[in-house]
Amino acid sequence: TPTESGEQVFKVRADGAVRLWVNGKLIIDNGDGKPLPGNSIPPTIPEFAKISLQAGQSYDVKLEYSRRAGYLSTMGGLVGVQMSWASLNAPQDLSAYDAVVVAVGNSSEYEGEGFDHSFDLPEYQSQLIQSIAKVNPNTVVTMFGGTGLKMSDWIEQVPVALHAFYPGQNGGQALAEILFGKVNPSGKLPISIERNIEDNPIFETFPKFDNQNSLAEMSYKDDLMLGYRGYEKKGIKPLYPFGYGLSYTTFGYSNISVTPGVAVGNTPIKVSFDLTNTGKVGGSEVAQLYVGQQNPKVERPIKELKGYKKVFLKPGESKRVTIELNDRSLAYFDTKTNQWVVDADTFNLSLGASSQDIRLNAKLTNSFRQELSTTTSNPLPRSALNSVNVEKPPVKTGGVFDQTVE
Repeated sequence: TPTESGEQVFKVRADGAVRLWVNGKLIIDNGDGKPLPGNSIPPTIPEFAKISLQAGQSYDVKLEYSRRAGYLSTMGGLVGVQMSWASLNAPQDLSAYDAVVVAVGNSSEYEGEGFDHSFDLPEYQSQLIQSIAKVNPNTVVTMFGGTGLKMSDWIEQVPVALHAFYPGQNGGQALAEILFGKVNPSGKLPISIERNIEDNPIFETFPKFDNQNSLAEMSYKDDLMLGYRGYEKKGIKPLYPFGYGLSYTTFGYSNISVTPGVAVGNTPIKVSFDLTNTGKVGGSEVAQLYVGQQNPKVERPIKELKGYKKVFLKPGESKRVTIELNDRSLAYFDTKTNQWVVDADTFNLSLGASSQDIRLNAKLTNSFRQELSTTTSNPLPRSALNSVNVEKPPVKTGGVFDQTVE
């Protein structure tokens, strides 16, 4: 018997076939069960549906369950069936609070190894957020999950969202310290979050499953254009770009300079700039340096992250910050010569707070084509190279970088 009128979400999780009726209306039916292929974790993805109910009215709820082969014991050892329900309506007394924190997102029920989760928030959580935001506009959404989730349905209706990913056993304490201002957040997104799933650069090549548990082959057609590189190449603006992240303070970038290094050798290219805390509280900024070749001979991303530095600043404090690049930062692999190569070309240096929030620009010119040796093109730190037995062919050509600053 519901205590208030409105939509209720019913959720069933089982290692077999389930059907659920409310007052004779079938709202959940997973056929003969949907075991995930292979040894996926977890193997029992919940089914959920919503239905409108009236307060004070009694409803007959009928659940049928039949265990099926093909399911594996999940973490915690689920064997059998679980059912729950909850209201999608916000209690009216929430309007009396200074703020409301809504925790939404995925868990091990909805994402794990060996299968793909939905881009949408599960269990009609987007609807719940909108319902709560109407009652109390000071709604803080804390989102949990291993990757991006759809936010465009509700993000304009709330003042702030915090993507916590999976913060671990002390995550609650850490999140509370951020929300109450004890800690100034400085995290940056390691992904791009699209507005709609169709905006993802690889959407067209992704298999259209009959259901989320189908097996299918798909081609890895994004190649180098993975993540933010693909968004830029296709001219798609994500909801939140790679490298994005807010702080309780603000930062200013100025006075970029480039100290050219030797194209091949131990002398790094140094990109320096002034970073200033222009706000009223201390905080850390993660400055990001992207590099893009102006006239590439092969397909390359418009720009790629090649360096970053996290710097803590007190209110009003400025520091001169330097990010170093080397020849590998400009190189690509030439399949014709089987060598890492730096072309004779001009390279754009873009410095900013995210892949789209670029504050300073400079240019770097390489006068000669460089074919790098195994040593110089090895991604290992130079201190670790001595422990690795690699062939060291001679460098064929060399040159010195020139710089111009915009």
